[in-house]
Amino acid sequence: MSQDILMARQPIFDACLNVVAYELLYRDKVNQQHSLITDGNSATSQVLLNNFTSICKEGKLTTLPAFINLTREMLTSGHIPDISRKHIVLEILEDMAVDDKLIAGIRRFIDAGYRMALDDFIYSPEYDPILEMVHIVKLDLLQLSDQQLVQHIELLKPFNVTLLAEKIETQEVFNRCKALGFKLFQGYFLCRPQIVEGRKLSSSEVVMVELMSLLADPDVTTYAIGQIVKKDPQLTFKIIRIVNSSLFNLIRKIDSIEEAVVLLGVQEIKRWCALIAFSGETAKPDELTRHTLIRARMCEQLANASPKLSGSSAFMMGVFAGLDALLDTPREEILQQVILNDDIQRAIQYGEGDYGKLLTTVDSFITGDWNSLPDACSVQQLNKAYQDSLSWVRDTLEKIS
Repeated sequence: MSQDILMARQPIFDACLNVVAYELLYRDKVNQQHSLITDGNSATSQVLLNNFTSICKEGKLTTLPAFINLTREMLTSGHIPDISRKHIVLEILEDMAVDDKLIAGIRRFIDAGYRMALDDFIYSPEYDPILEMVHIVKLDLLQLSDQQLVQHIELLKPFNVTLLAEKIETQEVFNRCKALGFKLFQGYFLCRPQIVEGRKLSSSEVVMVELMSLLADPDVTTYAIGQIVKKDPQLTFKIIRIVNSSLFNLIRKIDSIEEAVVLLGVQEIKRWCALIAFSGETAKPDELTRHTLIRARMCEQLANASPKLSGSSAFMMGVFAGLDALLDTPREEILQQVILNDDIQRAIQYGEGDYGKLLTTVDSFITGDWNSLPDACSVQQLNKAYQDSLSWVRDTLEKIS
């Protein structure tokens, strides 16, 4: 991959909020017409796809399909890349002029076994020959009113296409799209809490918030951590299991949480407790856990490269920034229940200070909001931190599943 390409991924869900694919978001700062799939780099492209679409799902590593934009030049060139058809969906961008050359190019890719999608689709009769061939049509909810959305659904009924709703911003809109018959869904609506008046945290959630507060304290002791962990039998069991796993190659088995905490040390136990406390323990889809951990790890990686920031504090900041969505509780309410240093508190609430800039940068990168990235940020550094975070979260969740 060119060092000038910014690249991230966005999940695509089914109606049960299982991740079934990822769209690869990318922008080449030098060549806006760049395609990830170009002549002569099929092997590199396959490695890239695997890095960005491999996840731990139900305790097993799996590779999901990738949605990738194609340029008109690629569609009409006659070249068919040698990449697994099973793990790719090619997107036809909305700004391509529909003519015989484009239609022939699309037919060539489909005949070669590729699945294809129309992106940001606005209906026009000239698209009918393409709609007869493609598999998926993506409708941008920010471009269409509700009435226009319903009209498009009716217009597309004669064609054998799967409808994908993109840019879903709230749970309510997701529910509306499900009711209208969409099968696939895209957007960061999962990252926003569904506030329920009068909702109280469950006992396990209370322990989690208490533990998160403790772990955010730079002076926390292993004894204090052990006392909180012991309040949750599942958390205790997972910590013991991790310490006794092949990761640590112990001569003897550890059978008490006190021993485990001492053996791991404060920094390691803080990291593992933060991971385990909410991974798989909420009713939320796994993707929200992955998103939260990728943000936390990327904050840590970038903070470690700065003399003004603490990697440990940045990791906890990334975790806390996602707790409102994980617990469906207002962020202000969560922050009232924990003791965070002023820099982290201001960063999470208002995006202020050096930590606030870091959090904003990471969130902008992960969501593909490239225009919000500070000019001072190195593309290479951001890409490396993001790709490391993807791999780390995938490997870590596999170990604690």
